[in-house]
Amino acid sequence: MGSGCFKPAIGTRMPPEPVRLEAALLGLDWGTTSLRGYLMAADGRVLAERGAEAGILNVENAAFAVALNELAGDWLAAHPDMPIIASGMIGSRQGWAEVAYVDLPAAARDLNLYAHDDFARTVYFIPGLAYRNADGVPDVMRGEETQIFGAGTDGLYLLPGSHSKWALVEDGHITWFATFMTGELFAALKDHTILGRMMSDGADNDDAAFVRGVKHGFASNGALQTLFSARTLALFGELPESGVADYLSGLLIGTEITEAGLAMQDISDKTTIISNPDLGRRYLRALSCCGLSGVQAPDGAAARGQWRIAMAAGLLA
Repeated sequence: MGSGCFKPAIGTRMPPEPVRLEAALLGLDWGTTSLRGYLMAADGRVLAERGAEAGILNVENAAFAVALNELAGDWLAAHPDMPIIASGMIGSRQGWAEVAYVDLPAAARDLNLYAHDDFARTVYFIPGLAYRNADGVPDVMRGEETQIFGAGTDGLYLLPGSHSKWALVEDGHITWFATFMTGELFAALKDHTILGRMMSDGADNDDAAFVRGVKHGFASNGALQTLFSARTLALFGELPESGVADYLSGLLIGTEITEAGLAMQDISDKTTIISNPDLGRRYLRALSCCGLSGVQAPDGAAARGQWRIAMAAGLLA
Protein backbone atom coordinates (compact mmCIF):
# COMPACT_ATOMS: atom_id res chain seq x y z
CA MET A 1 0.00 0.00 0.00
CA GLY A 2 1.18 3.50 -0.69
CA SER A 3 2.03 6.02 1.97
CA GLY A 4 0.16 8.93 0.44
CA CYS A 5 -2.24 11.22 2.29
CA PHE A 6 -5.52 9.70 3.44
CA LYS A 7 -8.49 10.64 1.27
CA PRO A 8 -12.01 10.02 2.55
CA ALA A 9 -14.27 7.95 0.34
CA ILE A 10 -16.77 9.81 -1.77
CA GLY A 11 -19.83 10.66 0.30
CA THR A 12 -18.00 10.24 3.62
CA ARG A 13 -18.63 13.08 6.08
CA MET A 14 -15.66 14.00 8.22
CA PRO A 15 -16.40 14.75 11.91
CA PRO A 16 -16.52 18.48 12.62
CA GLU A 17 -13.58 20.12 14.28
CA PRO A 18 -14.22 20.53 18.01
CA VAL A 19 -15.19 24.06 18.96
CA ARG A 20 -12.58 25.60 21.24
CA LEU A 21 -14.30 27.82 23.79
CA GLU A 22 -12.51 30.95 24.90
CA ALA A 23 -12.36 31.95 28.54
CA ALA A 24 -14.60 34.95 29.22
CA LEU A 25 -14.94 35.13 33.01
CA LEU A 26 -12.98 34.24 36.12
CA GLY A 27 -15.21 33.40 39.06
CA LEU A 28 -13.84 33.29 42.61
CA ASP A 29 -15.72 31.50 45.38
CA TRP A 30 -13.71 32.97 48.25
CA GLY A 31 -14.79 31.84 51.68
CA THR A 32 -13.46 31.75 55.21
CA THR A 33 -11.17 28.74 54.83
CA SER A 34 -10.83 28.10 51.11
CA LEU A 35 -10.65 29.76 47.70
CA ARG A 36 -11.92 28.19 44.50
CA GLY A 37 -11.50 29.61 41.00
CA TYR A 38 -13.60 28.88 37.91
CA LEU A 39 -12.49 29.71 34.38
CA MET A 40 -15.72 30.11 32.42
CA ALA A 41 -16.76 30.53 28.81
CA ALA A 42 -19.19 33.22 27.72
CA ASP A 43 -22.06 30.73 27.90
CA GLY A 44 -21.26 29.82 31.51
CA ARG A 45 -19.55 26.51 30.90
CA VAL A 46 -16.67 25.85 33.29
CA LEU A 47 -13.50 25.26 31.30
CA ALA A 48 -11.23 24.67 34.28
CA GLU A 49 -11.29 24.98 38.03
CA ARG A 50 -8.81 24.83 40.87
CA GLY A 51 -8.74 25.49 44.60
CA ALA A 52 -6.43 26.50 47.41
CA GLU A 53 -6.54 26.71 51.19
CA ALA A 54 -6.45 30.49 50.88
CA GLY A 55 -9.65 31.47 52.65
CA ILE A 56 -9.71 34.92 54.18
CA LEU A 57 -8.63 33.62 57.61
CA ASN A 58 -5.65 31.84 56.06
CA VAL A 59 -4.28 34.85 54.16
CA GLU A 60 -1.70 36.64 56.28
CA ASN A 61 -1.39 40.42 56.33
CA ALA A 62 -4.36 40.82 53.98
CA ALA A 63 -2.23 39.67 51.03
CA PHE A 64 -5.27 38.84 48.95
CA ALA A 65 -3.68 40.03 45.69
CA VAL A 66 -0.83 37.58 46.22
CA ALA A 67 -3.29 34.75 46.92
CA LEU A 68 -5.24 35.55 43.76
CA ASN A 69 -2.11 35.59 41.61
CA GLU A 70 -0.95 32.29 43.09
CA LEU A 71 -4.28 30.69 42.24
CA ALA A 72 -4.96 32.19 38.82
CA GLY A 73 -1.98 34.24 37.65
CA ASP A 74 -1.49 32.09 34.55
CA TRP A 75 -5.17 32.35 33.62
CA LEU A 76 -5.08 36.12 34.02
CA ALA A 77 -1.91 36.47 31.95
CA ALA A 78 -3.43 34.40 29.14
CA HIS A 79 -6.66 36.43 29.15
CA PRO A 80 -5.78 40.08 29.87
CA ASP A 81 -9.30 41.39 29.22
CA MET A 82 -11.18 38.76 31.19
CA PRO A 83 -13.34 40.21 34.03
CA ILE A 84 -13.14 38.80 37.56
CA ILE A 85 -16.19 38.28 39.77
CA ALA A 86 -15.95 37.15 43.41
CA SER A 87 -18.49 35.91 45.93
CA GLY A 88 -18.28 34.93 49.57
CA MET A 89 -16.52 36.25 52.65
CA ILE A 90 -13.90 38.08 50.59
CA GLY A 91 -16.42 40.95 50.60
CA SER A 92 -16.86 40.91 54.38
CA ARG A 93 -15.39 43.13 57.06
CA GLN A 94 -12.56 40.62 57.49
CA GLY A 95 -12.01 40.31 53.73
CA TRP A 96 -10.39 42.36 50.99
CA ALA A 97 -13.04 45.09 51.17
CA GLU A 98 -16.36 45.30 53.01
CA VAL A 99 -19.30 45.37 50.62
CA ALA A 100 -22.69 46.58 51.85
CA TYR A 101 -25.52 44.07 52.09
CA VAL A 102 -28.55 44.23 49.80
CA ASP A 103 -31.97 44.03 51.47
CA LEU A 104 -34.61 41.48 50.53
CA PRO A 105 -36.41 40.84 48.30
CA ALA A 106 -33.56 40.55 45.82
CA ALA A 107 -33.08 39.02 42.38
CA ALA A 108 -29.75 38.43 40.62
CA ARG A 109 -30.12 41.74 38.80
CA ASP A 110 -30.44 43.58 42.14
CA LEU A 111 -26.96 42.62 43.28
CA ASN A 112 -25.05 45.74 42.33
CA LEU A 113 -21.43 44.68 42.03
CA TYR A 114 -18.72 46.49 43.98
CA ALA A 115 -15.78 47.41 41.74
CA HIS A 116 -12.61 46.84 43.76
CA ASP A 117 -9.49 48.38 42.19
CA ASP A 118 -6.79 47.21 44.61
CA PHE A 119 -5.46 44.76 42.03
CA ALA A 120 -3.94 44.78 38.55
CA ARG A 121 -7.47 44.70 37.16
CA THR A 122 -10.87 45.35 38.70
CA VAL A 123 -12.35 42.61 40.84
CA TYR A 124 -16.14 42.75 41.03
CA PHE A 125 -17.46 41.68 44.44
CA ILE A 126 -20.96 40.24 44.76
CA PRO A 127 -22.75 41.75 47.79
CA GLY A 128 -24.39 39.59 50.42
CA LEU A 129 -28.01 39.83 51.52
CA ALA A 130 -29.68 41.10 54.68
CA TYR A 131 -33.10 40.32 56.10
CA ARG A 132 -34.97 41.37 59.25
CA ASN A 133 -37.42 38.95 60.80
CA ALA A 134 -40.80 39.84 62.30
CA ASP A 135 -39.06 40.96 65.50
CA GLY A 136 -36.74 43.27 63.60
CA VAL A 137 -33.63 41.15 64.23
CA PRO A 138 -31.20 41.21 61.29
CA ASP A 139 -29.81 38.13 59.54
CA VAL A 140 -27.19 38.02 56.79
CA MET A 141 -25.72 35.75 54.16
CA ARG A 142 -22.64 36.20 52.02
CA GLY A 143 -21.87 33.69 49.30
CA GLU A 144 -24.97 31.54 49.68
CA GLU A 145 -27.03 33.96 47.55
CA THR A 146 -24.74 33.21 44.62
CA GLN A 147 -25.24 29.46 45.01
CA ILE A 148 -29.00 29.91 45.27
CA PHE A 149 -29.16 31.97 42.08
CA GLY A 150 -26.95 29.33 40.49
CA ALA A 151 -29.64 26.74 41.22
CA GLY A 152 -31.89 28.91 39.09
CA THR A 153 -35.44 27.99 40.13
CA ASP A 154 -38.07 29.09 42.61
CA GLY A 155 -38.56 27.06 45.77
CA LEU A 156 -37.18 26.33 49.22
CA TYR A 157 -33.42 25.96 49.65
CA LEU A 158 -31.25 24.55 52.40
CA LEU A 159 -27.50 25.17 52.54
CA PRO A 160 -26.24 23.16 55.53
CA GLY A 161 -22.94 23.71 57.27
CA SER A 162 -21.46 25.49 60.27
CA HIS A 163 -24.16 28.12 59.79
CA SER A 164 -27.04 26.45 57.94
CA LYS A 165 -29.14 28.71 55.73
CA TRP A 166 -32.77 28.14 54.76
CA ALA A 167 -34.02 30.42 51.99
CA LEU A 168 -37.16 30.93 49.91
CA VAL A 169 -37.08 32.00 46.26
CA GLU A 170 -40.26 33.35 44.67
CA ASP A 171 -40.51 34.70 41.13
CA GLY A 172 -36.73 34.75 40.88
CA HIS A 173 -36.31 36.76 44.10
CA ILE A 174 -34.93 35.61 47.44
CA THR A 175 -37.73 36.73 49.74
CA TRP A 176 -36.81 35.12 53.08
CA PHE A 177 -33.94 33.34 54.77
CA ALA A 178 -32.83 32.30 58.24
CA THR A 179 -29.55 31.10 59.74
CA PHE A 180 -29.10 28.20 62.16
CA MET A 181 -25.74 27.61 63.87
CA THR A 182 -26.18 23.84 63.74
CA GLY A 183 -22.72 22.76 62.63
CA GLU A 184 -20.82 25.17 64.85
CA LEU A 185 -22.97 24.29 67.86
CA PHE A 186 -22.37 20.57 67.29
CA ALA A 187 -18.60 21.13 67.20
CA ALA A 188 -18.68 23.26 70.36
CA LEU A 189 -20.81 20.74 72.28
CA LYS A 190 -18.68 17.82 71.13
CA ASP A 191 -15.33 19.38 71.95
CA HIS A 192 -16.04 21.65 74.90
CA THR A 193 -18.90 20.26 77.01
CA ILE A 194 -19.65 17.22 79.12
CA LEU A 195 -21.63 15.73 76.23
CA GLY A 196 -18.40 15.00 74.44
CA ARG A 197 -17.14 12.95 77.38
CA MET A 198 -19.70 10.26 76.60
CA MET A 199 -18.67 9.93 72.95
CA SER A 200 -16.41 7.23 71.58
CA ASP A 201 -15.36 6.84 67.99
CA GLY A 202 -17.36 4.35 65.97
CA ALA A 203 -16.13 2.67 62.80
CA ASP A 204 -19.25 3.70 60.89
CA ASN A 205 -22.08 6.17 61.25
CA ASP A 206 -24.81 4.95 63.59
CA ASP A 207 -27.93 5.51 61.49
CA ALA A 208 -30.30 4.31 64.20
CA ALA A 209 -28.84 6.78 66.69
CA PHE A 210 -29.00 9.58 64.12
CA VAL A 211 -32.64 8.86 63.28
CA ARG A 212 -33.53 8.70 66.97
CA GLY A 213 -31.92 12.10 67.49
CA VAL A 214 -33.66 13.63 64.48
CA LYS A 215 -37.08 12.47 65.62
CA HIS A 216 -36.51 13.66 69.19
CA GLY A 217 -35.27 17.05 68.03
CA PHE A 218 -38.06 17.47 65.49
CA ALA A 219 -40.74 16.70 68.10
CA SER A 220 -39.27 18.96 70.76
CA ASN A 221 -40.20 22.55 71.53
CA GLY A 222 -36.59 23.61 72.07
CA ALA A 223 -33.05 22.31 72.24
CA LEU A 224 -31.82 23.30 75.69
CA GLN A 225 -33.55 20.53 77.65
CA THR A 226 -33.33 17.83 74.99
CA LEU A 227 -29.58 18.28 74.55
CA PHE A 228 -28.92 16.66 77.92
CA SER A 229 -30.49 13.44 76.64
CA ALA A 230 -27.27 12.84 74.69
CA ARG A 231 -25.63 12.27 78.08
CA THR A 232 -28.40 10.53 80.00
CA LEU A 233 -29.28 7.97 77.33
CA ALA A 234 -25.65 6.87 77.22
CA LEU A 235 -25.37 7.04 81.01
CA PHE A 236 -28.22 4.55 81.41
CA GLY A 237 -26.99 2.26 78.64
CA GLU A 238 -29.85 3.14 76.29
CA LEU A 239 -27.53 4.59 73.65
CA PRO A 240 -24.08 3.20 72.78
CA GLU A 241 -21.24 5.66 73.32
CA SER A 242 -20.23 5.06 69.70
CA GLY A 243 -23.62 6.48 68.67
CA VAL A 244 -23.71 9.57 70.88
CA ALA A 245 -22.14 11.85 68.24
CA ASP A 246 -24.65 10.75 65.59
CA TYR A 247 -27.51 11.09 68.06
CA LEU A 248 -26.43 14.64 68.95
CA SER A 249 -26.03 15.53 65.27
CA GLY A 250 -29.53 14.23 64.56
CA LEU A 251 -30.94 16.03 67.58
CA LEU A 252 -29.59 19.37 66.37
CA ILE A 253 -30.64 18.83 62.75
CA GLY A 254 -34.14 17.77 63.82
CA THR A 255 -34.41 20.90 65.96
CA GLU A 256 -33.18 22.99 63.02
CA ILE A 257 -35.91 21.59 60.78
CA THR A 258 -38.56 22.34 63.40
CA GLU A 259 -37.34 25.91 63.90
CA ALA A 260 -37.13 26.52 60.16
CA GLY A 261 -40.73 25.36 59.81
CA LEU A 262 -41.85 27.67 62.60
CA ALA A 263 -39.99 30.60 61.05
CA MET A 264 -41.64 30.28 57.67
CA GLN A 265 -44.92 28.60 58.71
CA ASP A 266 -44.62 25.92 56.02
CA ILE A 267 -41.88 23.62 54.73
CA SER A 268 -44.15 21.20 52.91
CA ASP A 269 -42.52 21.99 49.55
CA LYS A 270 -39.63 19.85 48.38
CA THR A 271 -36.39 21.32 49.74
CA THR A 272 -33.39 21.71 47.43
CA ILE A 273 -30.14 21.08 49.29
CA ILE A 274 -26.95 22.80 48.14
CA SER A 275 -23.97 21.14 49.80
CA ASN A 276 -21.34 18.47 49.40
CA PRO A 277 -22.86 15.03 48.76
CA ASP A 278 -22.12 13.54 52.19
CA LEU A 279 -23.72 16.37 54.14
CA GLY A 280 -26.57 16.52 51.63
CA ARG A 281 -27.37 12.84 52.16
CA ARG A 282 -27.42 13.37 55.92
CA TYR A 283 -29.97 16.17 55.61
CA LEU A 284 -32.04 14.24 53.08
CA ARG A 285 -32.22 11.39 55.59
CA ALA A 286 -33.28 13.82 58.31
CA LEU A 287 -35.98 15.41 56.15
CA SER A 288 -37.35 11.97 55.33
CA CYS A 289 -37.50 11.10 59.03
CA CYS A 290 -39.60 14.22 59.54
CA GLY A 291 -42.04 13.33 56.76
CA LEU A 292 -40.55 15.88 54.36
CA SER A 293 -38.91 15.56 50.96
CA GLY A 294 -35.76 16.99 49.48
CA VAL A 295 -33.42 16.79 46.51
CA GLN A 296 -29.70 17.40 46.16
CA ALA A 297 -28.83 20.25 43.79
CA PRO A 298 -26.32 19.50 41.01
CA ASP A 299 -22.70 20.44 41.61
CA GLY A 300 -21.40 23.80 40.40
CA ALA A 301 -24.03 26.14 41.87
CA ALA A 302 -21.45 28.79 42.81
CA ALA A 303 -19.98 29.03 39.31
CA ARG A 304 -23.42 29.10 37.66
CA GLY A 305 -24.53 31.81 40.06
CA GLN A 306 -21.45 33.92 39.38
CA TRP A 307 -22.05 33.64 35.65
CA ARG A 308 -25.75 34.58 35.96
CA ILE A 309 -24.97 37.56 38.17
CA ALA A 310 -22.20 38.67 35.80
CA MET A 311 -24.64 38.44 32.88
CA ALA A 312 -27.27 40.46 34.76
CA ALA A 313 -24.64 43.11 35.58
CA GLY A 314 -23.48 43.40 31.96
CA LEU A 315 -19.95 42.10 32.55
CA LEU A 316 -20.30 39.72 29.61
CA ALA A 317 -21.30 40.65 26.10
